[in-house]
Amino acid sequence: MRLPWNKKYLVISFHVIFTVGTLVVLGMLLFKLSEAKNVIIQAARGTLAVFAPLLLAIFFSVLLEPVTNFFQRRYESRLSALQRSKIKNRKVGTAAAYFTLIIILVIGGGWAAKGVGTADIEGLAEQLAAFVQKVGDLLVLLNLKLAELGILQNVEGILSAWTESATLWIQKKVMGIAGYIPKVGSSLVDIVVGLTAAFYFLMEKERILDFCKDASFVFFGEKATRRIRRVCREVDNVVMGYLGGQLTDAAIMGVLFSAAFTIVGLPYGVVLGLISGFSNLIPYFGAIMAFVLAVLSGLLSGEPVRALYASILILILQQIDSVYIVPKVVGKKVEMHPVLVLLSLAVFGRLFGFWGLLVAVPLGALIKSFFFWLMNKKQEKIGSWKEL
Repeated sequence: MRLPWNKKYLVISFHVIFTVGTLVVLGMLLFKLSEAKNVIIQAARGTLAVFAPLLLAIFFSVLLEPVTNFFQRRYESRLSALQRSKIKNRKVGTAAAYFTLIIILVIGGGWAAKGVGTADIEGLAEQLAAFVQKVGDLLVLLNLKLAELGILQNVEGILSAWTESATLWIQKKVMGIAGYIPKVGSSLVDIVVGLTAAFYFLMEKERILDFCKDASFVFFGEKATRRIRRVCREVDNVVMGYLGGQLTDAAIMGVLFSAAFTIVGLPYGVVLGLISGFSNLIPYFGAIMAFVLAVLSGLLSGEPVRALYASILILILQQIDSVYIVPKVVGKKVEMHPVLVLLSLAVFGRLFGFWGLLVAVPLGALIKSFFFWLMNKKQEKIGSWKEL
C-alpha cells in the first residue's frame, strides 16, 4: 500500500528533527564543554603539526603580498603594453620582496649586535657571575647566622628537602629542554619549506587563483563559485587588515617599551624594548617577554629597583595597549568596534586560551561579517522596519 506522503509536512518534519538534533548536540557540548574544548584543541594541534609547512607558506604569502604587489607594479609601470602582456608570473616582484626581507633581517641583526657589542656581552657575563657570587655569599652568611643561633640542625632537614626538590626540578627541566631540541629542528625545517613554498605561491598567484576558480566552477557551479569568491575576498580583507593592525600595534609598543626601558636606565633598553614590542604580535606574549627581559636586565645591572620601575611601566603600557591601542588600531583595520574587539578577546581567550587569543580578532571580524550578510539577506526579503 502506498503511503500518503505530503511534501509540505515532510519538509516541516525534517526541519523539526534537524532543529531538535542541533539543540541536543549543543546541550551536550555545553554540559561537556571542557571535554569538547580538549577534543577541539587536540584536533587543532594535530592539524597544525601535519599542515605546518603549508600554513606557514600561506602566512608568509599573505605577509609579503603587499610588498610583492608594490615591486611588481613598479616594474610593470616601466614596460610597454606589449611587454606587460607577455608577463606570465610575478617573478620580479617576488624576488624583490624576498631580497627586501633578507636586507631587513641582516640590517636589523647587525644593528642589534652592534647595539649590544662583544664588550657588553662580556660585561653581562661578568655581572651574571657577580650576581651568582652574591647569592653564594648570602647563603654562607645565612648558614653562619643559623649556626650561631643554634637552629642549624633543625633547618638542615628542610634545606636538604629543598635541595632534593630543586635538583629533581632542574633535571626535569633539562630533560624537557632536551626534548624540545628535535622540535626546534623540525620547526626550522617547516619554516624553510614554508618560505620556499611561499615564494612559488607569490610568483604564481594568478595561475593558482585561476585554477581554484575553474575547479570551484566545475565542482560547485556558478552560483556557489560566486559565493565562495565573496567569502574568500572577505577573509582576505580581514586577515590582511588584522596583520596590518598587529604590525602597527607591535611597532607602537616597541617604541613605548624602548622609551620606558631607557627612562628607567635599563641596559640595552632600546634592543630589549624592540624585542618586547614585536613579541606583541602574539597577544599578551609581548608583555610577558617585556617583563622577563626587564627583570633580568634590572637584576643583573646591580640595581634591582630598576626592575621594579620597569615592571610598573610595563603594567601601565599593557593596560593602555589592551584597552586603547589594540581596539582602536586593530579594530579599525578589520572594521570592528573597539567593544567587539575586547569582547572577542575575552570570549575566545576564555574558551581556547592562548590559541583563542591568537585568532580572536580575525574570527570575531568574520563572524560579524557573516551576521551582517545574513541580516541584509533577510532584510531584502522582509523589508526594513523603517518602511513600516
